[in-house]
Amino acid sequence: MQKHVILAVTESNTDRIGIIILAAGYSKRFNSDKRQARLQSGETLLDATLNKIPDSFHQRLLVLHPGDEEFGRHYQPDWTLCIAEHASQGMGHSLAAAMPYAQNWDAAVIALADMPYVQSSTYHALQKTLIHYPIVRPRCQGRMGNPVGFQAAYFKELSELSGDQGARNILIRHEKEVHLMDCVDWGIIQDVDTVAALNKADS
Repeated sequence: MQKHVILAVTESNTDRIGIIILAAGYSKRFNSDKRQARLQSGETLLDATLNKIPDSFHQRLLVLHPGDEEFGRHYQPDWTLCIAEHASQGMGHSLAAAMPYAQNWDAAVIALADMPYVQSSTYHALQKTLIHYPIVRPRCQGRMGNPVGFQAAYFKELSELSGDQGARNILIRHEKEVHLMDCVDWGIIQDVDTVAALNKADS
């Protein structure tokens, strides 16, 4: 097993924790662009997710797929855009494309665009907990979810991802280094893959 030297993020540089929102999928199971699906609040699914992200992150990175250039301009300058050239090959490729933007970060929170019910308080808690632990994953009532935070020692592995597994294999490989952060936020396990899932979650 590859070993890492884990350098704890100190209180003095917590402003270098960034966030990556993976929004480069093609919504194949949704049969339309789910990022623009409307919730009962009137927000689009993507807007609802992004509106929960605190301004306290050092940088906020939105990962989109080729052809999204015009769509993405709506989110500038609040969000830095990353167009993942090989997004069609899976989430791993999209995440790998994002990592060069994180070169100067001390840690990264990786979140999914189709999880609009994660609370702002959970993002704040992840930021604070990443100061003390190398990998942080939220847990609600015994169920693990997303977003997940990684200190910079894992950025190289994240940059080498491919396929559709995302960071799952890294979490498995470094299971003993994962800190489970308990929270009361069912949003961490509510992702929206289908219209039925959206209707159920948003009811």
